[in-house]
Amino acid sequence: MCDQISLEDMVPSLTPAAAEILGRLRAENKELHLIIGDTGCCGYSNVFLTRNRPAGDYAEVGVLDGVRVYLRPPMDKTLDLSKVLIDVVESVADDSLSVETELGYRFVLRIKMG
Repeated sequence: MCDQISLEDMVPSLTPAAAEILGRLRAENKELHLIIGDTGCCGYSNVFLTRNRPAGDYAEVGVLDGVRVYLRPPMDKTLDLSKVLIDVVESVADDSLSVETELGYRFVLRIKMG
């Protein structure tokens, strides 16, 4: 079950390119969910966009451009999302089922410098 944590819209920022891709996907999909978490292989560096609300112990931390954002514990207690930037890169062949791969892109996390 996803628990709402007591953080006021603690969400990352988007690059202009990532915002454009997310906007295109929002126009085509009724509901989207952005999950930042561990896939086992990527160690808390995964960004996953899905049409389905995540099941399990994900914490909902806010809304980013109309998309609900979730963190996988313990990131909900340790990650400062004000320092996180979501970017997008072209990805012709990707093994992810994240929604943006349908357009030939992949969301990635970056750390804001400065």
